[in-house]
Amino acid sequence: MAHILLVDDDPAVSAREARTIEGAGHTVSLADSPAAAVEAMKVCPPDLVVLEAIFAGKFTGVALARRLAETDPDLPLIMLTRADERLTTEQLDLEDRDGGWIPVDRYLAKPVMREVLTAEIQRLLDEAG
Repeated sequence: MAHILLVDDDPAVSAREARTIEGAGHTVSLADSPAAAVEAMKVCPPDLVVLEAIFAGKFTGVALARRLAETDPDLPLIMLTRADERLTTEQLDLEDRDGGWIPVDRYLAKPVMREVLTAEIQRLLDEAG
């Protein structure tokens, strides 16, 4: 069982994703902003972080991902985003091969299917050892 930090400012999304993650046998901490995520990490460091890209119309999720990657380069990060025809998660993966632009391990388009989220969490946890 791993501890997952879920960072999203939409309570409905957070509740749904938390149930999914807990259903896979993990514990979940919730944060509704990047600042709350930083504080939550001080209290209980997670094994993996699932975070939204945009908070209150700003790309502060991206800034949080960069901060987390600088603090702990081995911490697995999954970014949830509302990709569309102009910017798909596949394009994000192709553009960010070196991890420099947005240093996350996996992009998932919202709404994400339960099976996809739990499989990606497990894959990254297994890779992290």
